[in-house]
Amino acid sequence: MVTEESHKPVLTPNGEVAVVEPAPAFDPRKLVNTVTTVFKTIVKYWWLLLICVLLGGLGGWIYDQVNEVPDQYEASLIFNLESGSGNSELSNFASALGMSGGSSSANMFSGPNFVSLFRSKKIGNRVMLTKVTIGNKTDLLANFYKDRSGALRRTKNEEYLGKKFRFPDKPIKQYSNAEMSYLDMFRDYASQDLQIENVDRKSSFMELSIKTESDTLSKLLVETWLARMTDFYKETQSQKTLELLDLNVHRRDSVLTKLTGAERKLAAAQDYSQYAIMPSARVNDQRLSQNTTYLQGLYMESIRNIDALRTSLIRESPLVMIIDEPTFPLPVTPYPKGKAIKIGIALGIVLSLAAMFLINSYQNMMKKLQNS
Repeated sequence: MVTEESHKPVLTPNGEVAVVEPAPAFDPRKLVNTVTTVFKTIVKYWWLLLICVLLGGLGGWIYDQVNEVPDQYEASLIFNLESGSGNSELSNFASALGMSGGSSSANMFSGPNFVSLFRSKKIGNRVMLTKVTIGNKTDLLANFYKDRSGALRRTKNEEYLGKKFRFPDKPIKQYSNAEMSYLDMFRDYASQDLQIENVDRKSSFMELSIKTESDTLSKLLVETWLARMTDFYKETQSQKTLELLDLNVHRRDSVLTKLTGAERKLAAAQDYSQYAIMPSARVNDQRLSQNTTYLQGLYMESIRNIDALRTSLIRESPLVMIIDEPTFPLPVTPYPKGKAIKIGIALGIVLSLAAMFLINSYQNMMKKLQNS
């Protein structure tokens, strides 16, 4: 029954009976002939294969000579940044002054904002203008980066920047337009090479890494970048508390000045009231005593507020825990010499085989045309 169904005629969309031709049987002789033909073609055009291989290898060698770079040293630093917890004292003090103690919902030290802040111009400029010491020489990190990172190859003014230009040790506000443009250029190069990412999706640990041609420079860059980021975090998180602390210190000093004057007047009035007969002298003495007591209360309140704010500053300071720091010798990534030559030779072989196939096909076609 299965055999009958297999020989059932097949109808075309026009209603005609379609002829189903059986698949030709596998003939190993055809495979042998094909392999033989390919081998004969390669032998016939061996010179084409040799030329393509030589040209491909030469192209790979030229690519290596143009694009070869020194070994790259990678410095990696794993850290965890814990935020401060000094909001309780600050909130209590703000409430006492009639201010809102709520925190902002937008935190630039969390999520993608934290990574973007690492690459920002503000942090990058601080890093580049940091004084560091390599060997017996102390200079700006920007000058060390310019000379030893290999970034000069990316610039259009390599000869001028490599021999003459130096970043001056002065405030960034005093930089000229040319100096700022070069600083922006090298800072952008460093931020592009800087990698900042989570070690693991479930972990809060962050990994900071960078590659340069100098192992010492790579280590200094990641350590300085994290240090400047920590300083900026402390300044930003403690700004409001520092302003309140400064305000309360001025208030304490003002109250102390008035309290000192009131105590002197009270002491003089008490000395005078010992010999006074009229009751009005004692009334003045009591008034000065009340004023002094009130000023003493204000002074003690200011002292307590200052202590609370200073405690809050300590708790607000972030705790940067370095889990894994870069140590010498650093991992090195050498330039893959010979890789481009191998790729060029492989491409030469493929192109030569393709050219042989086209030439052979063209010759066979011309023979058929002549025979017909």
